[in-house]
This record gives sequence, structure tokens and C-alpha cells, in this order.
Amino acid sequence: MSNMLRIIIFAASIALLAAVPGTAMPAAADAGETAIGDVSDPGILPDSGFYFMKSWGRNLQLMFAGSDTEKASLMLKYANEDALALQKMYQLGKYAEGNNYAEQYALQVQNTVQAMEQVRARQGLSGAEGLVNSLEQNYLKQQEVLLLVVEKAPETAQNGLLNAIENSNKHVEAMILAQDGEAALLQYQEQVNQQTSNMGQDIKIQVQQRLQASHSQAVQSSGGSSSGQGVMTQGQTLTQTQTQTQTQTQTQAQGQIQAQTQTQTQAQVQTQTQAQTSVQTGQQPVQSQGAGQSGNGPGSGGQGAGNQQHGR
Repeated sequence: MSNMLRIIIFAASIALLAAVPGTAMPAAADAGETAIGDVSDPGILPDSGFYFMKSWGRNLQLMFAGSDTEKASLMLKYANEDALALQKMYQLGKYAEGNNYAEQYALQVQNTVQAMEQVRARQGLSGAEGLVNSLEQNYLKQQEVLLLVVEKAPETAQNGLLNAIENSNKHVEAMILAQDGEAALLQYQEQVNQQTSNMGQDIKIQVQQRLQASHSQAVQSSGGSSSGQGVMTQGQTLTQTQTQTQTQTQTQAQGQIQAQTQTQTQAQVQTQTQAQTSVQTGQQPVQSQGAGQSGNGPGSGGQGAGNQQHGR
């Protein structure tokens, strides 16, 4: 396919997308309108009969992307659109459709992370730094939007979104850990904690359990340190700190007890040594006298024998 033909097809697809209601190009967010990054309009919703046109337009844009960096940026934009599409469907009461599409959203986030990993592999940490920063900030906003949706959705419609949050979060965390290290990952988790702090207790526990599982998977997939044990609430962090402090105190106490035991053992050894020395010192004269008497005995016997011979 020639470049000219590709340009014509791309232009035609953009014109078709613009002609369909709900597919206008992203613009500045209106007052009270949710925006993620540069995206404020989700475009065609997945349950629309025209959604195939949106998928076609995305593929064309990726085909004409001038670099891996541009491709990764486009994929992040599509993930933002998908998060807003999920929000819109749940607001319209389309829970079944939203639950089904949640898996597609998680897959889009995964593909975005993989595209950024490719940039990092080719251009190094510095080449992917801006992309990973954008990923973190945009995904935090995506997660904020989805957490609000989960909290307001009926219980039967929550599972799909919870799965999507867990599956997408593990890929984002793995990317942050690989790019910026554990300190950056812990900072990201703290921001997630703030997002969940105002949620109801029941849904909050469910979300934190999902995030805990995704964190463990992210650490394993990245081969990172396991010292961070997941996304924790401030109370959990405090409990862990108290436990560590108690453990250290117990260890110190055990060390002191062992030192005292060793000192006592050394004192006992010294006492035993002194006692043995005293006993040995007291026995030596007795043994010497006994030996002398024994020596004299044969000598006396010898003298007696000599006298008997002399008498003869």
C-alpha cells in the first residue's frame, strides 16, 4: 500500500469519525466534565453499532505513528478514552456492557505498558522517563474515575471493574518499579491510598485486597525487591512498624539474655577450673607419699633378702 493511499484512507476515517455523533476530537473539558490527560470525551461507546469505526481509526493512527514514543502516547490516550467510556456506560446504567468492556480496558493498559517497555528497551531509562511519568499520572486519574464508578455501582456489577483495576494496576506498578525503582513505587502506592481513603469500608477492603494482589504480581514479574508488601493503608503501615519495633526489642532482649548466659557460663567454667585445680593440688602430695611408700617397700624387701643371704 502506497503512502498516498494510506493518507487518503486515514483522512477518510477521520472524516467519518467526525460525522458520527459522540466521536468529536477531544477538546478542553467543560465545567464539571471529567478529563483524563488531554481526553474529556470517550467517543463512540463500545455498545454502539459504529464502534468498529473507532477501532479502525485507532489502528490507522497507530499505523501512521512516526515513532515508538508516539505510538505509546497514542495507546495511553486510548486507555484514557476507555476509562471514560466505562464511566459513561455505568452512569447510563449499562452495567452488563460495562462489565464486559472492563476487560478490554485492562488489556489496553497492558498494551500501553508493553509499548513503553519497548521504548525503554531501545532508548534506555532516559528515553522512557517522560512516558512513564505520563503513564503514572494518567493512570492515577483513570483509577480515581473507576473507583468512583465501582463505589456507586450495584454489587453485582462491581466484579468486572475490580478485575480490571487489579489487572491493569499490576502492569503499571511493574513499569514504575522497573523505570524508577522502589521509592517511586511506594510514593505511587501512597497516592492510591489517598484515593481509597474516603471510600466505604466494605468496598475499600475489596479494592485494597485487589491492589495488594496486583502489587505482589508486579514485584514478581519485575524481579524487584519484595520488601514492599503491597498497597497498605496508613493503619496497616503503622501496625507493621510497631511489629518491626517489637521484633527488634525482642531481639535485643534475647541478645542481652544470651550475653548474660554466656557470662554466667564463663563464670561457672572458671569456678569449675579453680575447683579442679584445688583438688588436683590437694591430691598430689598424697599420691607422692603413696608412691614413696611403695618404693620403700621393695627396697625394704630387698634389704631383708640381703640379710637372709648374709646369714647363710
